[in-house]
Amino acid sequence: MHQFLVEDNSIRRAYLRHWNFSNPDYVAALLHVVGTADGRREEYVTRLDAVDTVSEYSVTPVDDRSFYVYIREAARGFASQLRALLDGTDLLLVPPIEYGSDGEVTIEVAGDQDALQSLVADLPDELSVSVSRLGEYDAYRESRASALTARQREVLDVARERGYYETPRQTTVREIADEVDCSKSTAADHLRKAEARVMSLLDDHPMMP
Repeated sequence: MHQFLVEDNSIRRAYLRHWNFSNPDYVAALLHVVGTADGRREEYVTRLDAVDTVSEYSVTPVDDRSFYVYIREAARGFASQLRALLDGTDLLLVPPIEYGSDGEVTIEVAGDQDALQSLVADLPDELSVSVSRLGEYDAYRESRASALTARQREVLDVARERGYYETPRQTTVREIADEVDCSKSTAADHLRKAEARVMSLLDDHPMMP
């Protein structure tokens, strides 16, 4: 299904929100799939039907651009490899795991640094790994994101991806609006509300000096 994200431009990303590895025979998982256009849910479900390891699934719409997918899948492939890597460690995978349309998977891991280094060293040779951030765990990063509506998060994601917050600015509100298929004023309103919400949360939980 990650390959489907790479191939289909209408699906922007998927977040693995929750999972259960307790049964040795199968994995239960909840994904949040975010697209760019209405009607792509059917294409995603069609591809999901073709995955022989999936025994059952349920799709719940969030809005016209995103939906949840509950999946029960045979515990082999990526899931079994991930479970094997974590076996015998005290490392924690911090939800969500993000699947990008560029083929990358972003995973946040909490635990001892030496154990993390061993985990990275034990990954299959065909995987290319880069560490983007090291530091103390920050629970407020996820709470800030989840405080936004799905549409606000989508517009904010596009703004960040397109360099709206770079210096000098790499895109315009008009270009962001075209990307998410809305008017310029609507995109500006989503950005303003998202920025205000994030700033209010920063005020609630100020950074320590």
